[in-house]
Amino acid sequence: MKKKMSQKMNTRKLMILAGLMLVMILAFTACQAKLAEPQTVKVGTLAGPTGMGMAEMIVNGVDLGENVTTEFTVAGAPDQLTASVISGEFQIAALPSNLAAVLFNKTEGQVVLGSVNTLGVLYIVADETAGVASIADLKGKTIVASGQGSTPEYVLNYLLQKNGLTPGVDVTINYVAEHSEAVTQLAAGQATIAMIPEPFVTTITSKKANIKVAVDMSKAWEEASNGSQLQMTAVVVNKDWAEANPKVLEQFMEAYEASINAVNDNPAEGAQNIVAAGIMTDATLAEKAIPNCNIVFIPVKDAQESLNEYYTILAGFEPKAVGGKVPGEDFYVLGK
Repeated sequence: MKKKMSQKMNTRKLMILAGLMLVMILAFTACQAKLAEPQTVKVGTLAGPTGMGMAEMIVNGVDLGENVTTEFTVAGAPDQLTASVISGEFQIAALPSNLAAVLFNKTEGQVVLGSVNTLGVLYIVADETAGVASIADLKGKTIVASGQGSTPEYVLNYLLQKNGLTPGVDVTINYVAEHSEAVTQLAAGQATIAMIPEPFVTTITSKKANIKVAVDMSKAWEEASNGSQLQMTAVVVNKDWAEANPKVLEQFMEAYEASINAVNDNPAEGAQNIVAAGIMTDATLAEKAIPNCNIVFIPVKDAQESLNEYYTILAGFEPKAVGGKVPGEDFYVLGK
């Protein structure tokens, strides 16, 4: 009799213990559910080459995990994004790489490098009768250019000097406010040589058969700087958000690399997505421009050496171009 009572008590204890364990499991699961609160990752990018690699992500969406949604904004100019990047409203943004350095310095390290997404998109185009096939050939010439007071001017001046030419002395440079103005002058025959970025290069070479690409500024940069890449646009990330959401950031970067590969591997489909995403308005033009836009995915650890060289050169011309000083190691923290 006592044995049966003991067995019943043991069974009851086991049932109570099992019940307590079930309660604890449910409570733990509930806590985990609370931690996985819904969030919207806000991503900013620019029209033109800077945003081309995000086209597939924008159009088809991106899976960053349960309860995570993504909101993309395509802006026409960097200053339409900077305030939101500084405030932390945008967790991720694709911008000119020198602006990435400026934001890092301005926020005292709260905006850091996520990847490099395009190399150089600058080209010197010229009438085929102008006799220009290299930077050195610009001696004694007049060139129209856009981007005065920003990266294009610094890149041009650096390459001229590396080729023994003094800007304004050996080469006359007429700066215009917009890239489209340079294209207009070329189209009208008012200029025969110009430095412009894609997709404006494709625009003018498609309109006028006598205008050809004379100098690829990316290749000229590599030759002048011992193989350093001209890394012109980059993805920046909010540091606090990145540290709190490492898995989400990892999934974003994986999806971004796949999106870039899709655009490069299939320009026709990529061009359609670029137009659908609001990055460009002409699919035919976009398809022709993609091969010359140097759209890449370079992770932080692989970008640091060339980007540091780029920043050092820019700072030598104008310190404010990189926010007063070349970013230190903390800028590359996501690659460590």
